[in-house]
Amino acid sequence: MARIKEQVTLQQRAARPVELLSPDRDPEVRARACTHAFPRRHASVSAARRRVHAHLRACDLPGELCDLAELVVSELVTNAVLRTESSVVSCTAQVLAHGVRVAVDDEGPADAPPSGREMFLVDRVAGSWGTLPGADGRGRTVWASVALADAESGRPER
Repeated sequence: MARIKEQVTLQQRAARPVELLSPDRDPEVRARACTHAFPRRHASVSAARRRVHAHLRACDLPGELCDLAELVVSELVTNAVLRTESSVVSCTAQVLAHGVRVAVDDEGPADAPPSGREMFLVDRVAGSWGTLPGADGRGRTVWASVALADAESGRPER
C-alpha cells in the first residue's frame, strides 16, 4: 500500500499526459486487452478488480502499475454500480505502450458527468481520464489511463 501512495504522489506532481498510443492503430495493443461484463451489483467491483489484475500480471506488467490500474478499475466500476441504473457494467483494460487504459461502459446518460468520491480518487491516481458517449449511441464510457513509472527517476512517463 505504501508503494501505491508513493505512486499516487508522483502522479499528482507530474503533468498530465497528452495521449497514449491509440489501441485502434496497433494490433498488438488490441491483443493485450481484456473486456468483462458484470451485473450492476456490489460484488461485481471485486470481480472486475481480480480479473483485470490477473490479466495485467499475465502481461508481465510491474506490480505497482497493476495495483494502480486495479484501484482505478475498482473506483470506476464502483461509480457505475452506485451512480447509474445500468443493468450491466462492462470493464475493459488495455495495455498500451506507456501504461494501461481502463474503460467502464455503463447505461448512464451520455451527457451526465461521473461524480462522487470515486472520481476524486481516479483524478488523483490516473494520468488522465474522461468520458465518451457509448459506442451504440446509448450510455457512456468512463476511461482513465495510468502511466508506467520511469525506471531511472521513479516519476511517471509523460
